[in-house]
Amino acid sequence: MTEVGRMPMIGKDSAKRDSGTTEMESSPTRSTLHGDYTNILGKSPEIIEVLEKIESVARTNATVLIQGETGTGKELVAYALHRNSPRSAEEIVVVNCPAIPENLLESELFGHEEGAFTGATKQKIGRFEKAHRSTLFLDEIGEMPLSLQPKLLRALQERKIERIGRTKPIPVDFRVVAATNRDLQQAVKDGTLREDLYYRLRVVSLSLPPLRERRGDIRLLAVHFVQKHCQYRGNTPLTIASRTLDFLYTYPWPGNVRELENAIFHACIFVEGEVILPEHLPREIQVSVGHRLCSNGERSGSKRAGIISIPLGTKWKDAEKAFILRTLAYLDGNRTQTAKVLGISLSSLYNKLNGYAAEPKL
Repeated sequence: MTEVGRMPMIGKDSAKRDSGTTEMESSPTRSTLHGDYTNILGKSPEIIEVLEKIESVARTNATVLIQGETGTGKELVAYALHRNSPRSAEEIVVVNCPAIPENLLESELFGHEEGAFTGATKQKIGRFEKAHRSTLFLDEIGEMPLSLQPKLLRALQERKIERIGRTKPIPVDFRVVAATNRDLQQAVKDGTLREDLYYRLRVVSLSLPPLRERRGDIRLLAVHFVQKHCQYRGNTPLTIASRTLDFLYTYPWPGNVRELENAIFHACIFVEGEVILPEHLPREIQVSVGHRLCSNGERSGSKRAGIISIPLGTKWKDAEKAFILRTLAYLDGNRTQTAKVLGISLSSLYNKLNGYAAEPKL
């Protein structure tokens, strides 16, 4: 867990997108929960719903299937389920299914006896036995080889396992939590996942929302990741510019929270002063948001690519700022090209950008 220090500041406009304060614990809805969910950041209705389900199922022995896109925090949910369960006194046992070669996976899961096969020079205790009175987390369960699925199914049904080379079953008290980013119903149709195993795994199913469906948490997450990755700056607070928050809200985040963290880490590395500007974000984010701004202009009635739409009645200072920053985004953060397009000197552009960065922040 990251230690909370001085909070990075953000602009007034972006702050209006979020209700409440940055501290997640201040949310009345979240405060009604009784468990420890400090590893899961967020106060949006979507993430609160997930936490409520975790609280309901954590105290049971039910098998849980966590489904969600890459980077949505499936492993964090698995750890929260274990930490808030009666099994929390024992360490959770994690198996990353695709990371273990298929010819070794059976031995890793179920163990083997000495002499069970060539190279088995001593007895090996498998992950199921190590998870006795604890939780076994099977990550990326959709990658489980078809040949091992009957043995896994039998273990789930009977709560007994058989080491390789041993015929007598061993009773084990375990709780299984599995996770996947695959469509397991489609895997059943494709014949890569047994239907009976699928239903045995999804006694309780938790679906995690992608970041694009919980944009209300983006500001809180961004602030957290600034704290996490900019500790080397000492006590100097790092500001997230209002325009940068606009970029973060606009980008679709196909890599979800993990991609957001990487983007903030990238910005912390390349920021030159104390303000994170859009140009400090990864290039693909600048390009994507620039294209979206242009596409929005076209959908609003423009027939020419690259049009910038500014609402009638906007103050000149605000219109100039929007025009400059959107041109910069459209040109992928290239300041030299932006100055040429705007018809101003490069030094004038730098002065404008520095002025925007120095605007009052919350």
